[in-house]
Amino acid sequence: LFIITYMPGGFGNKLRYSYYKKRLKSCGKNVIFDIGIHMEGLDLISIGDNVHIDKYCIISTGKKLIGNVIHKQNPTYSGGVGEVIIGNNIHICQFCIIMGYGGIKIENNCVLSTSCKLYSHTNTAYDLKNKNKIISIMPYSQAPFLSSPIVIRDNVWLGINTVIMPCVTIGCNSFSVTNSVILDNCDANSYLSGSPAKKIRERFVI
Repeated sequence: LFIITYMPGGFGNKLRYSYYKKRLKSCGKNVIFDIGIHMEGLDLISIGDNVHIDKYCIISTGKKLIGNVIHKQNPTYSGGVGEVIIGNNIHICQFCIIMGYGGIKIENNCVLSTSCKLYSHTNTAYDLKNKNKIISIMPYSQAPFLSSPIVIRDNVWLGINTVIMPCVTIGCNSFSVTNSVILDNCDANSYLSGSPAKKIRERFVI
């Protein structure tokens, strides 16, 4: 696997495609798995056609979770527990991190710019059931977690280093500027900026 992961050039891409196509839940045509990528939970990952997972990206998921986990529903998500569903015509640029333990769906014609981070499963700063309780993040086996799906609709462009947290749906045709931190649902055709990110105008004048 080490050799497959870091084999450069077209031959390396073909080798990785052959390896992952046999192990993923599903894998379409014209998919590029670039050098240095790391994926866990392959049987829960589905990838469509014309997808480029660029250099040194991480996609990690699974159904087995530790800690004090709170599960929150996202009504726009139609996948199963821990599924990562990547549509058609997608570019996931270099150094992106996708944590799919809560479930992630990326629809068609989307771009995740360099170093975007999608966390559908994350620690919380306090116990969501009892905010008066003093807790520690370590050990993780006792720490509080929030797990909830992320949905990215068609034709969304996430700018460099955008961070998306659990239970967020981003409406179609939206865009986020560099370093946006998205904590809440976003309407379609939103131009997003800030930490936390807010809609500052329409992306397209329709």
